[in-house]
Amino acid sequence: MTANPYHIGDRVYAPWQNERLFPARVTFLSNGTAYFTYVDGETGRMPARRLQPSNKIVVIESVSRKPTEKHWSEGRLLGEFLRMIGAKPLYSFIRTKLELGHFLKLARMSSSRHIHFSMHGLKRKLVLQLEDVDIDELITLAGDLTGKIIFSSSCLTGNEAFAEAFVRGTGAAAFISPRREIRWADAALVSQLFYKKMLCDGVSPYVAFRFVRKMYPRHADLQFFKGQ
Repeated sequence: MTANPYHIGDRVYAPWQNERLFPARVTFLSNGTAYFTYVDGETGRMPARRLQPSNKIVVIESVSRKPTEKHWSEGRLLGEFLRMIGAKPLYSFIRTKLELGHFLKLARMSSSRHIHFSMHGLKRKLVLQLEDVDIDELITLAGDLTGKIIFSSSCLTGNEAFAEAFVRGTGAAAFISPRREIRWADAALVSQLFYKKMLCDGVSPYVAFRFVRKMYPRHADLQFFKGQ
């Protein structure tokens, strides 16, 4: 008997006939086969290994001061919120390029489809606690992120030069980020709203993005860049 990596009720992404992934929920498991229901009510079944979990989020954060019980941050607050809604955040606080590369490798190898960047940003780089990482270095550190969806709350990284280079260089399925500067409180709000809409309401990342953009068009100015 083959063990199933999922449980009944788990939120997943399941491929439809055209192999595009759509949100679904597991309804029954048997000998490595998963039965599930898409958000539109259609049902299906396939080997559980073909599903992708939607409730595991890799959160990588780097800010000037490491978060504590007295000094919260957007990334740590997001991690607590994700736990509250039943998701499984994998939170890491980093300071250097070396650490970023290490946790990007773990994210690349994990079953999680979602990676969240919580750090300062400029038009062509991410700003870590101790070092800056330009877009070329970031692509090298990230490696192959085929199928992964990246949400970056970093200021200015939603510009075309940064985002299009990232999805082209890593093969990421999508990159979502603010085009302008964004305040800490707004970043915390829009990231939680994005994941809540996606995980609790069962919509696709693009629909969740459109919802957040409609609710907060000026404060976030989020952009969505789709990979090939």
